[in-house]
Amino acid sequence: MERFKGLAENRPVKIAVLCVLALLAAVSVIAGVKNAVWYSQDFQWDASKAVCLRLDPYELSLEPEKALDHPELERFYRMFTDRGLKQKMEANQFPSLLVLLAPMTVFSPETAKIVWMILNLLFTAGIVILLRKTFFEHTDPYVFAALSLIMLAGTPYRNQLGVGQHTLFSFFFFMLAVYFDKKDDEAHKASNSVMISLCLFVSYFKYTLTAPLALYFLYLKRYREFAASVAAHVVVTEIAALWLGKSFIYMIKAPLQVASALTAEGGIDLGVMLGSASYVAAFVIALILTVMAVRFPKGSDRVLFSVLVLWSLVLTYHRTYDFFVLSVVSLLFIPEAANVFGKKEAGVFEIWYCILILSVYFGFRIFNENTPSKIVIGICYYAFAIAVTYKSGKLMIKQRTGKEDNG
Repeated sequence: MERFKGLAENRPVKIAVLCVLALLAAVSVIAGVKNAVWYSQDFQWDASKAVCLRLDPYELSLEPEKALDHPELERFYRMFTDRGLKQKMEANQFPSLLVLLAPMTVFSPETAKIVWMILNLLFTAGIVILLRKTFFEHTDPYVFAALSLIMLAGTPYRNQLGVGQHTLFSFFFFMLAVYFDKKDDEAHKASNSVMISLCLFVSYFKYTLTAPLALYFLYLKRYREFAASVAAHVVVTEIAALWLGKSFIYMIKAPLQVASALTAEGGIDLGVMLGSASYVAAFVIALILTVMAVRFPKGSDRVLFSVLVLWSLVLTYHRTYDFFVLSVVSLLFIPEAANVFGKKEAGVFEIWYCILILSVYFGFRIFNENTPSKIVIGICYYAFAIAVTYKSGKLMIKQRTGKEDNG
């Protein structure tokens, strides 16, 4: 973020900008907290509670009226219907993920959503701290503070907090895995390896985001940890299948069937933009990202991670409340990142990114996410993602070729 360097050296301007951003962030967070107390409808307390009661959450998602036959679940829905709101079970998570919320089901629905809101605020603080300790460790403090406050001030974060979503939870544990990799040393090698696997295992709760991001650990050559995090879900899924008296295959297919009903409700993801053709496009892009993760030269971690973040938000179903992580893509423009752009085009991409952030964080809100705004912002987003991926690919080839030639 070289453009902000001059401002960062002007103390009065720096203080004024941070004060304005802090005020906007505070208003946004307070609004998110109020919405979380009132709504928090995406929490999935009901789906997790169903598993604890040995009820099939996927059957109850497809036939929601059956959930009302169970007093504890009926209480959860009454919390919404008594206020004139609609709510039904939408268990689009695999059983190995739903069990992660089991500790929350010891609380009443009313208490659980307050606890979850507080946890999401803690996850937010954790994400900011972990980003600072990892990818942004050498970034100018003013620039990092400004980026963090812009993220909090944006509509995606406010809605993420307000609806009780799980991306903050998942992204926190993903960043914790990155942190354990970074602090790895011979004295703690075994324990850090276990912690990386465990954190990745938990982070998959929002697998639509963190599964593509997990390719980053292929770049880090953490094959064992990556495999262990996936294998653990296979084991827990089998245990859940035995618990619910279902087959293993059913436990894989059922949540996907529930999730498929939500495909057309996303923001600007491939499913919304391309319809049925999105599956082929997603597969091809995922394959390209996997090759990049395996082949990307050492020292380009910030570039690769930015590319993974960009595509993770659109490969599969995502509503725009997940896009608060788009702030991380600013890694492309910090001095510590590999030089992806030439001197002439760096400024163009920086301005492009700023326009994209403002559009996603505030533009969608202004236009109520209507179809024209989705098309315009979507085109801008995909063009940026493709251009950055192309530039990153060229950097990868150039660096690898150079190393091979030197060898």
